[in-house]
Amino acid sequence: MKKLLLINPVSEFRRGFLRSESAKFPPLVYGILAALTPDNWEIEILDENFDEFTFQEADLVGLTAYTSSIYRAYEIAAVYRKKNIPVVIGGVHVSMMPKEAIQYADSVVVGEAESVWKNVIADFENGKLQQFYYGTRLSLDQIPKAKHELFHKDYFIGSIMTTRGCPFDCSFCTVTAFNGSKYRMRPVENVLDELETIPQENFFFIDDNIIGYSKQSRDHAKAIFQGMIDRGIKKKWWSQASLNFADDPDLLKLAFESGCRMIFIGIESEKTEGLESTNKKLNLKIGVDKYETAFKRIHDAGIAILGSFIFGLETDTTRDLINRKDYIINSSIDCYQAAILTPMPGTQTFKQLSKENRISRNNYPFDWQYYSGEDIAFTPSKMSEKELLDIMKLNRYELYGKKTMIKKFIKTLRATRSTDAAVWAISSSISYRNMLMDIYGDERFTIESLIGSLNMKLPEK
Repeated sequence: MKKLLLINPVSEFRRGFLRSESAKFPPLVYGILAALTPDNWEIEILDENFDEFTFQEADLVGLTAYTSSIYRAYEIAAVYRKKNIPVVIGGVHVSMMPKEAIQYADSVVVGEAESVWKNVIADFENGKLQQFYYGTRLSLDQIPKAKHELFHKDYFIGSIMTTRGCPFDCSFCTVTAFNGSKYRMRPVENVLDELETIPQENFFFIDDNIIGYSKQSRDHAKAIFQGMIDRGIKKKWWSQASLNFADDPDLLKLAFESGCRMIFIGIESEKTEGLESTNKKLNLKIGVDKYETAFKRIHDAGIAILGSFIFGLETDTTRDLINRKDYIINSSIDCYQAAILTPMPGTQTFKQLSKENRISRNNYPFDWQYYSGEDIAFTPSKMSEKELLDIMKLNRYELYGKKTMIKKFIKTLRATRSTDAAVWAISSSISYRNMLMDIYGDERFTIESLIGSLNMKLPEK
């Protein structure tokens, strides 16, 4: 029996939101590829989120990685290639940089891998592995249930996919370039069947927008939520959605009743100019003056909001960085990701900054480790790199300080009337803070140490 070893690499820099505990999910694509691999193969996932890498014998090695971890993926690939074990690599980064990737792997899958994986395996078995495979965007009814039993047992949060694609093509985002502008939806029954195989009590819909952009896509989300209720799938979950998640009261009600306790929304900026600089069309259409109205509707449904904000936009001054921090603190956002603009390969931001010779971290592939949202990889237009980093360090100390997080926790409790939602929100903030403190070297918090100071009893899990 041949052995396929799938490796989930983690950068030794270990920076960024993706490194925080609240954003640590099973590598879902490996579970899907495992389901597409013939039964006469042994399959194992080696996951650096939990296990230190040690060489394991295999006939074929598969790798995928975020941009910030791609250097680590190349390091691991080198170990196996030196032993003449073929390495196949795929994912968003290598799809945007295939000429780079082929220098470090035997085969590169460009685009979504599911459509070509059986060809990859067949070609390997016949000794004819190709240098490049070009995936097409399949109808999602062709995506099998992921083999969740292969994922590491210590994942606290499970993961599942229901949709792919986005029509908006925000300047900093790779989703449209990789998954296409067409919004594709997976059959509801397929989603529900897979949900019943997820062992964790909590899970993440990995969709870039769980509700989509049309009545049809909202109805698809509602059908999933209703199906979870009807089948008695009693799990708590969170996902990503656009701000119009707030527009449909029935959807909000079903989301909460099916277990939604937190929703990740890309706010990016509280200023119209900032939204225009990122091509954030939907937020512009809604209007920054309507943000709080939308937040209140979501809170009224019992759901907390994890807001994503970008610092260092083309329009940002040093004062804007401070004002954005103050806006976050004073807003009704419950928890937040405060990221530095990062020019990911394949995005309009990367293309523009490259054209203007403003990419400062360009010793590739090593410097990809700085493309995490916590470091800076470009020269800002209205300040120095040092000014941006210095202000962001001060901003984060205030955003993730004990006083701020306790105030946010109390506000979330009052706004949502949901202990679950409040605990999820503050847990996310603590996780993100502790990741930052690993960088800055300061005190780590626990939820018990924070809420314990309020003399409040945590709910039983």
